[in-house]
Amino acid sequence: MITPRTIQNVKDVVRIEEVLGDFIALKRKGPRYLGLCPFHNEKTPSFNVSPNLGIYKCFGCGESGDAITFLTKHEHLSYPEAIRWLAKRYQVDIEEEESSPEQVLEQSERESLSVIQQWALNWSVDQLWNTDEGKRIGHGYFRERGFTDATIKEFQLGYVPERGDAFAQAALANGFNPELLEKAGWIKRREDGTPWDFFQGRVTFPVQGVTGQPIAFGARTLRSDKKLPKYFNSPESVLYIKSRSLYGIFHAKKAIVEQGTCCLVEGYTDVISLHQAGIHNVVASSGTSLTEDQVRLIKRYAPSVTILYDGDNAGIKASLRGIDLILKEGLNVKVVLFPNGEDPDSFARTRPSSELAAFIKDNAKDFLVFKAGLLMADAGDDPVSKAAAIHEIVESIALVPDHVLRSLYLQQCSRLLLVNEQALISELNKVLRRAYKKKLGGDQGVPEEMLEPSAAPPQPEVEVLGTRPQEQDLLRMLLLYGDERVTVPLQDLETGLSSDEETSVAELIFQELAADGITFDDTILNAIYLDYRHAANLGNPMSPNSYASHSDDAWRSAAIDLLTEKHLLSINWTRHRIHVPHEKERLLDAVLEGMTILKERRVDRMIRDKQELLKGEISDDTLTNVMLEIQQLNELKKALAKHTGRVVVG
Repeated sequence: MITPRTIQNVKDVVRIEEVLGDFIALKRKGPRYLGLCPFHNEKTPSFNVSPNLGIYKCFGCGESGDAITFLTKHEHLSYPEAIRWLAKRYQVDIEEEESSPEQVLEQSERESLSVIQQWALNWSVDQLWNTDEGKRIGHGYFRERGFTDATIKEFQLGYVPERGDAFAQAALANGFNPELLEKAGWIKRREDGTPWDFFQGRVTFPVQGVTGQPIAFGARTLRSDKKLPKYFNSPESVLYIKSRSLYGIFHAKKAIVEQGTCCLVEGYTDVISLHQAGIHNVVASSGTSLTEDQVRLIKRYAPSVTILYDGDNAGIKASLRGIDLILKEGLNVKVVLFPNGEDPDSFARTRPSSELAAFIKDNAKDFLVFKAGLLMADAGDDPVSKAAAIHEIVESIALVPDHVLRSLYLQQCSRLLLVNEQALISELNKVLRRAYKKKLGGDQGVPEEMLEPSAAPPQPEVEVLGTRPQEQDLLRMLLLYGDERVTVPLQDLETGLSSDEETSVAELIFQELAADGITFDDTILNAIYLDYRHAANLGNPMSPNSYASHSDDAWRSAAIDLLTEKHLLSINWTRHRIHVPHEKERLLDAVLEGMTILKERRVDRMIRDKQELLKGEISDDTLTNVMLEIQQLNELKKALAKHTGRVVVG
């Protein structure tokens, strides 16, 4: 586990403009950099990078964060992977916290297996390209499949000789531990301990993690012996967990993000053929039933999945239940069915790229509509089979977490199945109640918001008298200028004498808010304010970066929104020698004005609350008291308005 000191050391040396500049074009504009946002399509730059604060903010789509956040979102690295990436770039030594013997052993094994898989990849690729057997058999097979040399190299396809122990002898000669070679899946050992190559006489397909590191292999036999399994795959290990891996994800992730959808196929050659044909956003579950972890991996990159099936109806029906997992995760699912006898691999190899792309686009059907049509066609005119099919379809609809989308599916299926929509709603609510009771393990009723209503009454609009803009402004000044010193004029109420007292902006804000018992209405802003005040009271120095790079996403996002300036002063003002005072030059006035406006807004709200009381039935004494309180609040409002120069009417 990476130590906090290492993480801080990385943060201290990172230059955000350099890191982001590796991925997008940035142009300096004053104290910051501008570029086209990589998270959404735009023609006018709205992506701002602030080197001083080490943060970025897009005013188009709202994405924000620091260098670590950028790598986790843009490159889809985990937090530790992002730290390691930055540490390597800036040559920061990584310290690991003391781990248990089991953790040390696992980490050591992980690193050892990683080295073995990388060496094995290089070795198998060399065998394919630089040996007579590899060129004749392995390379010949790939060319027969229609793979170009460029594609073979891009996917780092390889070959293991038929000889039986060619790999084992080469690996042992390079000092690799036979136990680890066996755990990696490359060798097996006979009873006498002698090794033999598990992948002998097979072409290899390296399975890469999201960062491109080979973590496992698939190996296809080239023999025609039907008793021999067509594919062997690496066993699971600390490096490779099959249910969490997708073949092709490293090559596909960028295209998946750009296109907003992921094409899902079954096998290695499907991925490679489609990729070669220009469909780059494609991954495979590698012959396994789809798992929750695989679906969540896809969800990191796109909100939509398009599943490409061959014409085998039996295979489709067997996978329907697994696809329900995709719906449960809130992803949009479409299905493309290839002609009978065709699969994505064969179709891609026999059609031009433009025809393939058009076929996928034109034949993509919504999964639930596809499932409904498939099940109802099988049910025929048998009412019992029809009812069972409808129940199964409703169970799939119940998995959709979005309430509006669920309602639309009900309407669509009602028309398609020729079943009254209210009947489907009733059945859906039964499914939801059963699922909710099963989840809680009791007889609690399902919350009403989970159920499908027949119709929702219109809701009246409510005017919200919030003070969030004023709270944001005060917290912004606290984060930016908390340590700045200001001189506050004070007047002794007894003697009338004036004196000056120097204090920090933070202390001034703390005192003013505490004097009137004011807290922030906004939960996140109030939490940041209280945290800052607590740290300041303990004497701990706070900086804007403490919150702009905070581990809590909500805190970090709120802080970056406060700290990023949307507009910059035009250079023409300087060019024409027109001095525009910066906020820092009038800091005391800015803080006091912000404080006064916040108080004024709070008084407005108090007046409105009192006026609401007058609309109800109240006693004469209460009426008199409320009227007096309103009068006093109006006087206070006028007094506050004198400081801000505002005109109070009434």
